[in-house]
Amino acid sequence: MTNYQLPITKLEEKLQALQSQLFKLESEGMEEITRKRIEADMGDDFRENEGAKLVMDDHNMHNVRRWQLKREILELKKRIIRMKNS
Repeated sequence: MTNYQLPITKLEEKLQALQSQLFKLESEGMEEITRKRIEADMGDDFRENEGAKLVMDDHNMHNVRRWQLKREILELKKRIIRMKNS
């Protein structure tokens, strides 16, 4: 076993954990947002509806978290590739 194999396996485990978090966020998280949108009775003009404004804030935070996870996954993949190539 070489010195770089242990960190790579730990990084790959972390990558799998992040990918499962992303999958859960994209599936269950979007189902929750959709349910909230239906309950808030979001029509074409949701700016007058306070419940809809809160749902849109949740949706925006969901998107921010999703993009953060994707960025972390990409950085981990790059790091793993660099370690394997060195």
